[in-house]
Amino acid sequence: MNKKTSLSKTIEWQAPEYEFYKKTTDWYWAVGIITAAASLSAALLHNFLFAILALLAGFSIALYGAKKPDIVSFSIMPDGIHIKNRVYLYENLKKFWINCDAQGKKELIIESKKTLMPPITILMENTDPQKTRACLLKYLKEEKIEEPLTTTLAKLLGF
Repeated sequence: MNKKTSLSKTIEWQAPEYEFYKKTTDWYWAVGIITAAASLSAALLHNFLFAILALLAGFSIALYGAKKPDIVSFSIMPDGIHIKNRVYLYENLKKFWINCDAQGKKELIIESKKTLMPPITILMENTDPQKTRACLLKYLKEEKIEEPLTTTLAKLLGF
């Protein structure tokens, strides 16, 4: 069997790199007020470096909040899971879980064997979860993966 045949794509789809939540003007006002309060407090305490850092952080949060997600290519192949130009080899992955909610949102969550690496969450859009599950069971074990606290906080903050 030649190399090209053994690496043929099993499942392939495109989806946004993350779920986008439209921000209201109130959200931007809240970011601005919190940024101004932190900077002013730091300046009053003569901590000018922190005041500058707070301004930069607030500006970065506002920019990131306005950024729309790129459409990314995903594929499940015999060597691993391909996301954009990056390959996550199965030998470095521990388990997966497909989460489907009542609104029809489908996510593939993958946990790495690397201790400090957070779970990878992939939006599945119109991809068949049963077909994806059957394909991944050849390479990884299926086990429920809870949403990380950072992801829960990010959703609460509108990210």
